[in-house]
Amino acid sequence: MASVSVVLEGNVIHATYVGAMTMEIVKDGERQIEAMIARARLPSVLYDTRAMDVPPVALALEMKSFDSRIAKKITRSATVVSHAGTAFCAKIAFVFSREHKVFYHDIESAVAWLGGAKLASAG
Repeated sequence: MASVSVVLEGNVIHATYVGAMTMEIVKDGERQIEAMIARARLPSVLYDTRAMDVPPVALALEMKSFDSRIAKKITRSATVVSHAGTAFCAKIAFVFSREHKVFYHDIESAVAWLGGAKLASAG
């Protein structure tokens, strides 16, 4: 069954996507992420899509719109993917993002990279 869960871990908003995404699930994740942004200081967003099916391009375009709405409220974002199809959609979704990076399978490196933004912003 497809789902999205969003938790706040320190200043990292960790959104985990599982299964075949629908517009309803994507928008639910967006609402949860926006609620977490309001509660965090210097937030960054980690999109964990390792267990997600390759999304349709329409959902990547929705995420592109969402990213433009939150871009000035976050320091960085990262997407962790398990295959090239999802990486391609992430490139579409975050094409105009000032600080976004795609990681293959490596959630630890993604979290470390997001944490580096905190140090740079605090200094």
